[in-house]
Amino acid sequence: MNWRQICATFCSLAVAAAALQCEAHFLWIKTVAVDGQHRVLLFFGESPTDEAYHFPDKLAKTKLWSRTADGKQTEIATKKIDTDDRVGLIGPLGDATSPVLQASQQYGIYGTSLLAYDAKHIRGTTPDEINAAGTSKELALEIVPKVNDGDVELTVLWNGKPLPDADVTIFCGDRDPLERKTDNDGRVSLKPEGSGLVGVLANTMEKGKSGELGGKPYKGVLHYSSLTFRLPGADVEPKTKDSPVTEKAAPAANTDAAVLPSLPEPVASFGGVVSDGWLYVYGGHMGEEHEHSAANLSKHFRRIQLEGGKQWQELPMQTPLQGLPLVAHGGKIYRIGGLSIRNPTAKETADLHSVAEFAEYDPATNKWTALAPLPAARSSLNATVIGDKLYVVGGWLLDGKAPGTWEPDALVYDFTKPQRGWQKLPLPGFKRRALAAGHWKGKLFAIGGLDKVASPSTRVDIFDPHSGKWAQGPNLPGAGMAGFGASAWNLNGNLYVCDLRGILYRLNASGTAWKKAGKVVTPRFFHQLVPAPQGGLMVVGGASRDGHLATIETVRMD
Repeated sequence: MNWRQICATFCSLAVAAAALQCEAHFLWIKTVAVDGQHRVLLFFGESPTDEAYHFPDKLAKTKLWSRTADGKQTEIATKKIDTDDRVGLIGPLGDATSPVLQASQQYGIYGTSLLAYDAKHIRGTTPDEINAAGTSKELALEIVPKVNDGDVELTVLWNGKPLPDADVTIFCGDRDPLERKTDNDGRVSLKPEGSGLVGVLANTMEKGKSGELGGKPYKGVLHYSSLTFRLPGADVEPKTKDSPVTEKAAPAANTDAAVLPSLPEPVASFGGVVSDGWLYVYGGHMGEEHEHSAANLSKHFRRIQLEGGKQWQELPMQTPLQGLPLVAHGGKIYRIGGLSIRNPTAKETADLHSVAEFAEYDPATNKWTALAPLPAARSSLNATVIGDKLYVVGGWLLDGKAPGTWEPDALVYDFTKPQRGWQKLPLPGFKRRALAAGHWKGKLFAIGGLDKVASPSTRVDIFDPHSGKWAQGPNLPGAGMAGFGASAWNLNGNLYVCDLRGILYRLNASGTAWKKAGKVVTPRFFHQLVPAPQGGLMVVGGASRDGHLATIETVRMD
């Protein structure tokens, strides 16, 4: 996959007319070496080392400034750079006495909010120089570092005032990002190991501001701020390009990208499950990303045999849907909820409706049977089967247009007592959608997703059916959108999750941490993770930075 192409991140699962852009990437500034000369680079990446991601046209007019400690700004003339290793805007460093490089730019509508970026790089070579860089009044949301004897204190400022309870993500070298929240004084403290480039992200929602952009209304402004600086002990102006973060797959893992024929067409946000030697796929989103219409819903229910399967078989289709889970139990296939779209094409006003449908497909008769519907319609949900019980978690209700109503309840359906219908579990204490669901040692896992303020989450919540209680588990590794649109599967008693970066994680034996178990060739999200025919796991379909996918990859592990 060419990482320099336009990255079509997919935000299905019923984002509606104001479909979220779902950017897993942010505006960054740092200094780099090009042809033996030091330059300043403005780029759009998931982390401060991800320099080769597509630079969006919406950011192409971003102005880059150098700032002195007393606040004087000078614009830096930039030009486009587009190579295999680096994409963005690049320019000279400017006045060597200016300790700060900075930029601000609106991106566009994100869900029902306006998205805005602030970015800053500090060029200091010593703690004194870093600490003396001062604040940037031009940046609405700003991160200010202070270095003292190896300790780093980060203060998040909103309009010049400390911002408490702000989410902060910290990148240090090739280690997993750290997730923190600011205290009442807007501060986060840490003691990094070693020296080198440090990247920091913070975000906040400005809820009281509304307006219109390009004819589209918005309520609130979602701000993201980034900071980069180099801890003492490393060259501030690097002699070579900063090394990218590398994700090391488990040495026993091997990737095979051609075990089964591809899906008949690229599709994401579909239902997928393996049962009795067959892979089943139901519905999903097709066509252009962010375009929601009946024409962009797959009208197919298909299956293919895992062992030696050459062709997909067409099965009886019911309601065309996206954002739905498919599960298996007792040799039968079940679909739960999902999103129906009534506007014929993307030219009409979006008319999006979550459904409460619950239906059973019997391969022996090749027929569907309607079962007790969900208590309320929901889409962008997920589900898993533990023993003879089906658990449903997450999702929201869309009734024509966005924003939707978040579903607070988790549900259970007992296959041995169908007359009881759906029962509510104790309240989960969270509201998320576009999440993964799985099970481990008889417990339900709700993994990642998007929370009720449209902020991506890597949080893991666990329900124990024996105690009837929820508990918080180890967060999924990564930052930004890492947990958004992920997929999970329990293979031989081990719980695995594949995130949008294409990294496969396995929950460790004690259930306290996630360990890397492999990596797929083509990272994707809104895919399905299912067991492979001869061991290991497959990732099916989904959406990548190049658009929707039809490919099926297998990651095998010893």
